[in-house]
Amino acid sequence: MKKALVIVSACSIFGSPDVGVGADAKVSKDAPKRDVSMYQVPWVCPAAHQIGCGSHAKPILLELEKNPGVSEAWLNRQGTAVAVVWKPDAKHKARSEAEKTLKEQKGAKLSGKEGAKVLADFESGKGWYRGAGVDRLSEGEAGVIAARWVRRLRAKTTLTDEKAEGLQAALTDGLKKCLTGKAAMPETEDGKALELRRVASPFLDEKQIGILGEAAGCGMRAMANEE
Repeated sequence: MKKALVIVSACSIFGSPDVGVGADAKVSKDAPKRDVSMYQVPWVCPAAHQIGCGSHAKPILLELEKNPGVSEAWLNRQGTAVAVVWKPDAKHKARSEAEKTLKEQKGAKLSGKEGAKVLADFESGKGWYRGAGVDRLSEGEAGVIAARWVRRLRAKTTLTDEKAEGLQAALTDGLKKCLTGKAAMPETEDGKALELRRVASPFLDEKQIGILGEAAGCGMRAMANEE
């Protein structure tokens, strides 16, 4: 049973106090024209293909903004493009270092029509996230994963809609904390098992908790027979 109760090694759902997160990009149309470079990146979330991976992007965006030549760094919702807003006095060395950082993360500079298209999307101010703001993408990822685990559970046991909804909400809340770095990972496998039990026990009996553990143990990503 212990093995069945072990949650995926990527994180636990152990809660801790929340901290503030950033917000969506809101680029004023009245703002003076800025020096912006666009980059294509493969940062799509492996567990939720319709959004970018916030936990992967966050440290990179924050690192970019430490660069003396970078004013802002943003990721689009799809996790396919990064916008770097340069400071007016950005030196060639600073630009090269920022581009090296992106290249190391499989980023490629966009130009021509494709670059202009992505730039126009960025300037619309909708669906772009800066720094800690990508936590919103991680929160969306948490909802997708929680729903996936509940579907796996319901495929093997009967569960009322009310309990399924309550369980999904509890799992989503825990995973949000995990994926945004607000949850501490227990030191032992037993700790993970006990934490999953704590979250699930208001909604599931002992046997169902074991099935949920197996569902979580299959991973966060969709399996071959899942969407």
